[in-house]
Amino acid sequence: MRPLSRIAKRILQSATAKIYGGRPLSTWPSILGRLHELRIPRSVVPHLSCSPTGSANINILLALLDETEGVPGDVAECGVYRGNSLIPMAIHLRQKGRSKSILGFDSFEGFDESIKIDLELGGAGLDDKKVGGLSDTSVELVESKLARFNLNNTVLVKGYFKESLPRYQNRRFSFVHLDCDVYSAYKECLEFFYPRLNANGVLLFDEYNDPAWPGCNLAVDEFLLDKPEKVHSIVRDNFQKFFLVKE
Repeated sequence: MRPLSRIAKRILQSATAKIYGGRPLSTWPSILGRLHELRIPRSVVPHLSCSPTGSANINILLALLDETEGVPGDVAECGVYRGNSLIPMAIHLRQKGRSKSILGFDSFEGFDESIKIDLELGGAGLDDKKVGGLSDTSVELVESKLARFNLNNTVLVKGYFKESLPRYQNRRFSFVHLDCDVYSAYKECLEFFYPRLNANGVLLFDEYNDPAWPGCNLAVDEFLLDKPEKVHSIVRDNFQKFFLVKE
């Protein structure tokens, strides 16, 4: 089959967004995940055995969103990249009739020099594990997806975390998805979000125990040394991720 032209693809994206935007994500055919470059339930390919590697299974994110439904506060994702998981979470919140906002923090410029700490820590090699890695995105790209699904519950915050997070120091949170890969980013995010997470809120660590990113474990374990919370595990489709629940 010949690939769609750019115009044909946009027309198809617009049409399917209108048709499926109000339907539960669990009912969307997997082809929509590829068309819109989104993680949706039917696009999930289970791991052969339980493994913490790879990006968070969207079913894990949606389950934790539901578990924190009654916790006051907004939702945040650190490490938006191309909006692959941010957009489905925003759609899910809207479909459930929840008034929470979702804040998406990202430099949209890839890794800065701080990744050199993680290169020194070792771990499995990845092509994007370098200065400038994961820079093939933009605010405009993610904004176009938000507009396509008419999502007004989401705010994109551009900038490296040390610059962008302080702008939202008066916010409280119920669920935060940390998908920020490197040691310094995890450290900055933990220091910011932990005191702003309401009781029974959840912090999800996307790279915890992932062999490629030992800096995540180092940052999380160091931070929790004097805290009462412990790291818990959640598994869906043999995807294993780790999180804490705020006491």
